Amino acid sequence: MVIEIPECRKCCCCFPLRNGIIVFGYLNLAFSIFILSTEMFIEFETRPHSVAVHRGVIYFSNFWYACILFASDVVFNIVLLVGAHTKNTQLLRAYYYYGLTTTLLCLVTFIILRTEQLFDQVSFYIIEACFVLSSIGIQGYLILLVRSQLLKMHQRSRICYVNHAAEIIVDIPEQVENTDVENSTLIDASRK
Repeated sequence: MVIEIPECRKCCCCFPLRNGIIVFGYLNLAFSIFILSTEMFIEFETRPHSVAVHRGVIYFSNFWYACILFASDVVFNIVLLVGAHTKNTQLLRAYYYYGLTTTLLCLVTFIILRTEQLFDQVSFYIIEACFVLSSIGIQGYLILLVRSQLLKMHQRSRICYVNHAAEIIVDIPEQVENTDVENSTLIDASRK
């Protein structure tokens, strides 16, 4: 079974694709820096373990693990911005793979962590599932935009050849005057 992944021509149906990626990149960068600084400020003073929220998934982990996740988000958002500004396909592809991997890992982590505690607090998990799905949806849209930009840049960079041998000029032969047989069939066809 073949599934075609849609290709976006514009971001949010109105912005140019590259500009939309840049706006999403700056918003992601600002949010990642805010979360990283908040996490460091709150948890550094209190205890070595923390409750972290990464892409909507809430989990209990070591302080250093959460900081590494948020720092990697900051670094790869900078990679996205530099790649989008300079039209560098390698940087955009690196972010594409990073975003795809971390988004899938967050989804799997959410499913694994919450299936064993599903019926304890149902309303809390419904709200958390909404946060996770909206976060994954936004991240998935950004990944789709980056993929569309990569395809667009690949199509523009291809070398096209024109086959001049296929452009053949054909001379149309002159018409021969009607013979008696053709005239009789024309007369018979007009009588009917």
